[in-house]
Amino acid sequence: MATEAQSESYLELFDIAKKEQVGKIPLALIKFIPRIGERIFLPSSGPVNWLSYTVVAVEYFLGHDLATGQPATPDTGGMGRITLYVAESK
Repeated sequence: MATEAQSESYLELFDIAKKEQVGKIPLALIKFIPRIGERIFLPSSGPVNWLSYTVVAVEYFLGHDLATGQPATPDTGGMGRITLYVAESK
């Protein structure tokens, strides 16, 4: 059985060069989603160091009701995700 944390919608950042996820955050905490060509900064080790990534593609995965397997509605919630494919910027 999925826990609530596992069934929560989220935004993930996927580094296309490393072929790995470099960030993940619940979608409820997101106020702005960068578009293709825009940069996003992730904290590195310490408050002064930031990693810079450029968004190269965006994919939206629609949520579904885990109980019924049907597409989610605003009332039923359901898990979904947005994946930003990124490349490290210099």
